[in-house]
Amino acid sequence: MAEQTTPQTAPRRSGGLVSTLTVELHSHYAIRLWEGRNRSDEKSKAEKRPKILGMPEAISRAGFAGRDAAAGNPYGDALLVKLEEAIKLATEKVEEQVKKIATITAAIPAGITISEVTSSEPLNLDVFSRSPLGYRCVWLLVHYDQLALKAFRAFHYGLISRSQRDDFLEKGSKAIRVVYGLIQNYRTVPVTYEDIRHKTARGLAAIERLGEPDPAVMSGKKRSSFSPLSAVTSEDN
Repeated sequence: MAEQTTPQTAPRRSGGLVSTLTVELHSHYAIRLWEGRNRSDEKSKAEKRPKILGMPEAISRAGFAGRDAAAGNPYGDALLVKLEEAIKLATEKVEEQVKKIATITAAIPAGITISEVTSSEPLNLDVFSRSPLGYRCVWLLVHYDQLALKAFRAFHYGLISRSQRDDFLEKGSKAIRVVYGLIQNYRTVPVTYEDIRHKTARGLAAIERLGEPDPAVMSGKKRSSFSPLSAVTSEDN
C-alpha cells in the first residue's frame, strides 16, 4: 500500500491589529484648546489675533516629526526629544493643580457628598495619531479637562474663589500652550544624519535654515523613548 502524506498547508496568520480611540471632552476650556483658533475668526483687521494651534494639527505635526525621524532626519528626532520632555513637564504641572484642588475639596465636612461634574452633552471625538507622542498630547488635554471640571465644581460650591478658579484654569492651559508652541513651527526639511555629517548641499541648506542639530541627538546619546528604531543616529552605523 502506497504511503500517503498529508499535504502541507501555509502557516496561518492573524489579521492586522486594529484599535480605535474616542475622547470625551466636557469643559468649554478643553474644547477650545482642542479646536485652536484661526486668524480669520475675528471680524475686523484691528481685532485679528495670532493663530492658536489646535490639537488635530499638533497631532499631525507630531506624526510628521516621527515620519522624518524614521527617515533618518536629526531635526525630526530632536523635536521628538523636546516634545516628550515638554509633555512630561506639562502633565506634571496639570496634575499638580489637580492635587491642590483635591486637597481643598477634602476639607468638605463629613456627611456631605458632592458628585463629579460632567457635561450633559460632551464633545465626542475619534482620535488617530501616527505618533505615540500625538496620543500623549491627547492624554494631556484630557487631564486638563478634568482639572477644569474640578475647578468649576469647587467654585460652584464655594470652596474656592473666582480668582482661584481662573488661576487653576490658566496654569493648566498655559502648560498645554507651551507644548503647542514647541511643535507649531515644525516643518519637514529633507535631510539625513549623513547629510549633516558630510556637509552635503542638503545638509548645509538645512543647517542654514534650522541651525546645527543638537550634538547629543547627532551622537545618539539623546533620543526620545518614541523615536523610530530605523533612524540612523550613530557615526558607527
